[in-house]
Amino acid sequence: MLAYFPEIYPDELLYSALARYHRHVCSRSPKHTLYDLFGETGVRATVGLQSHVAALSQRIPADRGLSPERLTRDFTLYRYYTAFEPKSVGQSVLASLADGPADAVHVRLGIAASAISAPAYLRYCPICFGEMLSRYGEGYWRRSHQLPGVLVCPDHGAALADSAVSQGGSNQHEFIAADQKNCSPVAALPSWASSPRQVTLLQEIAKRSAALLDHPPARPSFRDWSAYYRSAVIDRGFGKGKENVAQNLLREAISSLFEPVIDLIPGGLGDDWPTAMVRKHRKAFHPLRHVLFQIFLDKRSPQRRTETPFGKGPWPCFNRLADHYGQDVIYEIAVRHEQNRVIGRFSCACGFVYSREVGSRSSPRILDFGPLLDGQIRQKVAEGLGLRAVAKYLAIDPGTVRLHASRRGLNVPWKPLAARHSRTLVPDRDAIRIRWLDMQQNYADLSRRRLALLLPKEHSWLYRHDREWLEQHSPTALHKKWSDQRVDWETLDRSMAIQLRKAAREITREVPPQRVTQAALERKLGRPLRMSEQQAKLPKSIGVLGEVTETIDAFRLRRIAWAVSELDRQALPLRSWRVRRLAGLPSIASPSVETALAALEIMAGSFEV
Repeated sequence: MLAYFPEIYPDELLYSALARYHRHVCSRSPKHTLYDLFGETGVRATVGLQSHVAALSQRIPADRGLSPERLTRDFTLYRYYTAFEPKSVGQSVLASLADGPADAVHVRLGIAASAISAPAYLRYCPICFGEMLSRYGEGYWRRSHQLPGVLVCPDHGAALADSAVSQGGSNQHEFIAADQKNCSPVAALPSWASSPRQVTLLQEIAKRSAALLDHPPARPSFRDWSAYYRSAVIDRGFGKGKENVAQNLLREAISSLFEPVIDLIPGGLGDDWPTAMVRKHRKAFHPLRHVLFQIFLDKRSPQRRTETPFGKGPWPCFNRLADHYGQDVIYEIAVRHEQNRVIGRFSCACGFVYSREVGSRSSPRILDFGPLLDGQIRQKVAEGLGLRAVAKYLAIDPGTVRLHASRRGLNVPWKPLAARHSRTLVPDRDAIRIRWLDMQQNYADLSRRRLALLLPKEHSWLYRHDREWLEQHSPTALHKKWSDQRVDWETLDRSMAIQLRKAAREITREVPPQRVTQAALERKLGRPLRMSEQQAKLPKSIGVLGEVTETIDAFRLRRIAWAVSELDRQALPLRSWRVRRLAGLPSIASPSVETALAALEIMAGSFEV
C-alpha cells in the first residue's frame, strides 16, 4: 500500500499524476517508481492509455475511491478513443487496461493503423501552465491538450506548444512531469495564431473533442451512427432522391468549411472519409472524423421539418449555463410511446437533454446537464464557494452539485457525498435518477431486470417512491428470439471462470469489506449465474465459484484484518470492543473468529477484553 499518492488535478492525465508521484517522493529511478506503483518494473509509461491500472488501484489507499475503472475512464484518453465504438469494444479495452499489458488495445481501437497520429510531443497551454503554477505551485499535463487534432486550448483559445517531452521517448518506463524546464513559458507562436478565422475553427474542434472525455455520446452501434449521419445530411439539403446522398456536394461543402485549417488537421480530408461516414459503417472512424462531421452538421440548419406530437422544431433549450438559454435551438428529438403516454426526448448540441410528455403541464425532466455543468462546478469549487452558493448560481439542486463533485473527485469545501452504505442520508431523488440513467448509458444492452441487479437500492427506491418516472426511463422489454446457434461450452466456461475471478477481486477491494457470495457476484456481473443447471458443461466455472465465495467465518476474519488496519490508520488504540464493533461481529462468534481476536489481544499487549 502506498503511503502517499498525489491528488489528481482537474483534467489531469494519469500519466501526469504518476510523474508527479515520482518527483514528490524523490524516487531513486524510474524502475523504482514502477515497482512502487505497479509491483513490477516491466510496465510501460503510456501517455494516452495506461495499462496495469488494477495493480495500481490496489496500492492506492481505498478511501481515495480510485478504482481501476475510474482511473481509466476519468484520467486517461479512454473515453475519447472509445466514444464511437460499440459497447463490447469499450468493455474489452477497459478489461485489457486493468489487468494486463495493453499491446493489442491500439490495434483493437484502430489507432495503430489510422492516418491520424497522436502528437509527437506532450503539449501544454502557456496560459494554463501559468495558472497551474499560481494555484497549485506546479504544472501538470492536461488530457484535453493531448488529443489528436487539438491545436489550441479549449479554455483559452491559445495555441498549444510542444514541450520537450516526446511521447515515444528513449525510456519507455519513465513518467516525466511537466515543469518549467520542459515547458517554456515563452513559446513561438505558429503563423495561424494571428488568424481569428482559423483560431475560431480550431477552438471549436478543441472544445468538441474535449467534451468527449467527460460526456461521450450514447449511440452504441455503427448502424446507429450511419443512420443518424445519413438522415442528418439529407435533412440539410444534401439528398439525391428520397434516400440517397449527393456525395460530391457533401464533400465540397465539408471541404469549404474546413478549408482554412485543412492543412493543420491530421489526416485532412484524406481517404474520402466524408463519403464513408454516410455509408454503412463497417468499422469505427477516428473520433476526430466524428468531431469534424458533427461540427459541419451544426453549421447547417435542417431544411426538412418532420411533424411530431410536439409540433415543428426547433424547440427551446433550458440549459441555464448556455448562451442560448430559452432559445429554439434544438433540432434533435426522439419520440417514444409508453402505454397511453407520448414522451419526447430533446437533445441540444450543447449536451443538455430533457424529456417532456404530451399533455403534461409539469416542468421538463432533465436527463443530462451536458459538459457546461462540469466546467462550471469545477470553477466555482476552485473559487471556494459553498454548496448552496454553487447550487444557487447554477440554478440546480444542491444534491446534484454534491453528486457531480463527488463523481469528479473534486476537493470540495463542503461535506462530501457519503458512501453508499451509509444509512443516515435522506435519499436524494435527483441523485438516484442520475445514477439510474448513467447505468443505462454505460450498459445500454442490459434489460431493466439486469440493471436492477447492478443498482438494487436505487431500483427499489424508484419503484416505491417514483414509479411513474422509473417506467418512463427504463429499457423497454425485448421479446426473446430463439437462436439455432450452438453454444461453445468450453469457451464459455473458460470466459466465465475469468469473469468470476475478476468480479471476486473487485468485491474484495470494496471498503468496508463486502462478503463474496453468489448474489454479490451476480450483481457485479449484471446477470444471474444459474450454473447449477449446466454443471457438467461448466466445470471450471463451478470450481472457481466454490473457490472465490466466502464462508461467514472467512468473511469475518477478513473484516477483522480490515478493522485492525483501519484503527492503525486512524492511530486509535487496539481494543477488542473497537475491532468487534468496527468489523460488525456478534458478541459471541465462532471459535475460529474468537481465536483470531484472542491472538490479536496477545500481540497488542494492552488489548482489553
